[in-house]
Amino acid sequence: MQFSLPFMARLVGVLACVLLGLSASTVRAQANLGAGIGISPAIIEEGATPGEVKRYTVSVANLSDTEQKYYLYVRDIVGVKNDNSPVYAEEGVEPTGFELSSWVQLDAEELVVAPGTEAPLSFTLTVPDTASPGSHFGAVFVSVEPPRLRTTGAAVGYEVANIVSIRVAGDANEKAEIRQFSTGQYFYGSTNVDFSLRIENLGNVLVRPTGPLEITNMFGENVATLVFNDSQASVFPGVVREYSFKWSDDGIGFGRYLARVSPIYGEAGSKSTISSTVSFWVLPMNIIGPAAITLALILLAIYVGVKLYVRRTMAIMSGAGERRMVRTVRRRGSPVLLMTFIAMLATTVLFLILLLLIFA
Repeated sequence: MQFSLPFMARLVGVLACVLLGLSASTVRAQANLGAGIGISPAIIEEGATPGEVKRYTVSVANLSDTEQKYYLYVRDIVGVKNDNSPVYAEEGVEPTGFELSSWVQLDAEELVVAPGTEAPLSFTLTVPDTASPGSHFGAVFVSVEPPRLRTTGAAVGYEVANIVSIRVAGDANEKAEIRQFSTGQYFYGSTNVDFSLRIENLGNVLVRPTGPLEITNMFGENVATLVFNDSQASVFPGVVREYSFKWSDDGIGFGRYLARVSPIYGEAGSKSTISSTVSFWVLPMNIIGPAAITLALILLAIYVGVKLYVRRTMAIMSGAGERRMVRTVRRRGSPVLLMTFIAMLATTVLFLILLLLIFA
């Protein structure tokens, strides 16, 4: 089955902001007048086998000061809005092959909770015998708006979700590749470098790539070692996810640097490593600029000084001696100009060596 790039990109954003963005054990949605819903736990993540039946119970809290009737429903996730809130699947949306909403049977479609109390929300999850191996995702939502308002798009209330991630046993395929590793620009004025890493999940289960990012200078010396994706944000099956991160250092950098990232992914006992490198330059212009101006002034002084010396020498010569010298210069070329070029070249080389000794 083929999926469009915009569709799969939306899935990546959803997974990031919904599945792995919920680090607390309770998710709370609050309105302006002290109303709100709490649900705990926020994430259910387990393994299962085809044909297996599982029972779950989560706790729904009424955070308002009045009795609330909540409406319960199950949805699949198809995208993400500009504010990073999830977009839920509607009728007619092309399936991704990783849904599980049809596996969930709620014990009730409504739940009444007294103010300041909690009530259980139970449901049954039945894994089909024909379920494909790998990760499947869905969400059980608790909303203050009835289904009619949700389907017409007129809802103005609030809702929370319990994310359900089930990994079906079988021939799970864990395979990821780095599609691009780059920096925001090739030249930097300081050691504040931004990186972009695009990883594609070619398998049928979630992968959570994480590993070292090593940075070496022009002499091959390691100047920094960072941990890429230490939060273990995952990549959804079949999509490409872009990670953005930075390297900052208080020291003054100079020259060409090489960054190598080596993410590791997979279950224990079957870890795989992917790697990629990118090079960039650090040229502190606030220091190099004045130094370059100084060098230019020195070279200009050498050139002017030599030129004045030549003119003065020529001026004091007269008669046959002057004519003889002019003929010699025309025939052999001016050694003074050659010496001038050598002096300017030597000054430039010494200047570059001095920069390397200072900043390397």
